[in-house]
Amino acid sequence: MRHNTLITSLAAILLSSFFVANAAEVFTWRDSKGNNEYSDSPRQLVPARAQKFNVRTHTTTSLAPAPLTATAASEPDSLAAQQAMVNRRIEEQNRKTAEQNKQIQEQNKKNREEACKTARINRKIAENMRTAQRQELINRYDSDINNNCN
Repeated sequence: MRHNTLITSLAAILLSSFFVANAAEVFTWRDSKGNNEYSDSPRQLVPARAQKFNVRTHTTTSLAPAPLTATAASEPDSLAAQQAMVNRRIEEQNRKTAEQNKQIQEQNKKNREEACKTARINRKIAENMRTAQRQELINRYDSDINNNCN
């Protein structure tokens, strides 16, 4: 009975270590001295600087993205071609948005200049008024001048 428990325990340990070894990813790269380095995370957390190492087969797989070839770019259904198309659309939208923002800024500047001019004219008119609200109007137009003329 003790022998069966020992065999069962040993089998469970071996089986669990097999699953743990297969679940972990191992990355490898060469250091500045030419030595192989192994880790559970890529070199400096950049996958393109390391390779994935298969512990069972002792083979490595490059993690760097494959360069875009002329055939991949010419295939309209390829992922690279689709991504390039999306990037072009985004760049075009960004360019249009930048143009719109520039126009809006120019329009806002013109509006502020007009508001400043109007506030200065109103301030001069308020100085010459002979009403009970004269000082309130002067204060209001001074405030408009401060907001729009600076």
